[in-house]
Amino acid sequence: MQAFNELNIKALRLFVAVLDHGSFSEVARREGVAPSSISRQMQLMEQALNQQLLYRHTRAVTATESGRLLATYARRVLEQLEEAEQALQEKKLEPAGLVRINAPVVFGRLHIAPYIPELCRKYPKLCVELVQTDNFVDPMQDASDLLFRIGILSDSNLQGRVLAQQNYRIAASPEYLHRFGIPTTPEELAHHNCIVFKGFAGAQRWFFHMNNQWVPYSLQGSLTGNNADSLLNAAIQGLGIVVFPTWLLGDALQDGRLVSLMEKYPVSTRLEPQQLAALYPQSRRLPLKVRVVIDFFVQKFGTPAYWDNV
Repeated sequence: MQAFNELNIKALRLFVAVLDHGSFSEVARREGVAPSSISRQMQLMEQALNQQLLYRHTRAVTATESGRLLATYARRVLEQLEEAEQALQEKKLEPAGLVRINAPVVFGRLHIAPYIPELCRKYPKLCVELVQTDNFVDPMQDASDLLFRIGILSDSNLQGRVLAQQNYRIAASPEYLHRFGIPTTPEELAHHNCIVFKGFAGAQRWFFHMNNQWVPYSLQGSLTGNNADSLLNAAIQGLGIVVFPTWLLGDALQDGRLVSLMEKYPVSTRLEPQQLAALYPQSRRLPLKVRVVIDFFVQKFGTPAYWDNV
């Protein structure tokens, strides 16, 4: 440990630079010093560690096994110090510039767009471009800085921050329940009008958790469709029973336009856990303007997300 205490950050930077350029002379030229000065710094490191770190050839300088090992850790240390330096500098900066946000249509309308004016007031030098689409988006081709996505997160080309779990409820309007009764078990749904979302993969099945397993039900009724807003509105008007995420049902449950049913049976439309996440292209450090937008929505959504408090 005492040997490492004798090292300093400048020496580590020079050591890594020598390995990157393979030359004392090139590093010396960039630093504006004599090559002998760089060579002497490397010798002092080797003496402090009692290890040979470099092979000195006529045409190039290369790392020994010990040198390669030290370089691996030195690069990590230098990267962390660079990030710390950037973070300290950013504390003095005000977020500015264009942030291109992409979000699903309905979720964006309900939970992103309403907060954009507040975001812009909080960061007046920030500009926001909000694109709402349910189509697949490649952030590299579409130049998106931030994508809000709901589902099973698997794209290795993106980094992200999970904002909430996607939870579901089964619900109907008070008018419907008054006319047709309140189902108390999944089996009773066969005698009710079920409003079912139908996408590219066909009509959704509803999965209920019973006896420690998820049991699928293929239900039907007088309305299927691929627009969640339309199906939700039909349920509010008393047409039938729906299963949707809490972020979509939350307002209607809270103001009484819909009533949550069979709460002892957890329900979903997928077997795999789904999440709401803020995704962004991989980079070593997230730009300040994107990071403050993510932090803003993390605070707005809360933990658990406000739409689950119903």
